[in-house]
Amino acid sequence: MLDKNHDNLHDYSLKSILNLVEQNIVNLVLYGNSFTKIKFIDKIINSYTIPIFYVDFDLLFSGYYESGLITKKSNINILRPNEVDFIKIISELLQKTATQQSIVILDSLNGLHSILSHMKDSGRFVDSLIMFLTCNLKFSNSKLFLISLSEKKENQWVLSPIKRHILEIENMNKFQIEESDSKLNIQIL
Repeated sequence: MLDKNHDNLHDYSLKSILNLVEQNIVNLVLYGNSFTKIKFIDKIINSYTIPIFYVDFDLLFSGYYESGLITKKSNINILRPNEVDFIKIISELLQKTATQQSIVILDSLNGLHSILSHMKDSGRFVDSLIMFLTCNLKFSNSKLFLISLSEKKENQWVLSPIKRHILEIENMNKFQIEESDSKLNIQIL
């Protein structure tokens, strides 16, 4: 498994985080360290028995999952889109999640922007895709986690290192995850 102390959650308990997740469709997770991100995601996926669609743009989670460092679960479906099959994979995701309650994890917004960087107005396309996916998930009472390597710049959260602003949706939960002394700290923003 990941780290012998990765069960330690501080600032907010996992139960209180999951209660917040139930109140809104979209959950923005901001991180600065990739290993901390994996620890948090492991906690989240182990909290659900409904289908989880993990859209892995940076392939870090896939590596941990396939190597057995994250316990494999039968309810996880990992999707690894690239520039060639992006539209096909996202279309299939939309179809599956429209009628079936599920968890969708987009990891990461940085990777999504990278895959679509060849497109004119890719930022608008990403924002529109998130809005469309959010609307689609509402019908099935599903949840969306947007994972983002981020930093604060001029009082706004931006993607690191590309400095794109992050779409903020009304009624969106925002969590900042950090690690200190092998303890996962989650702050609600």
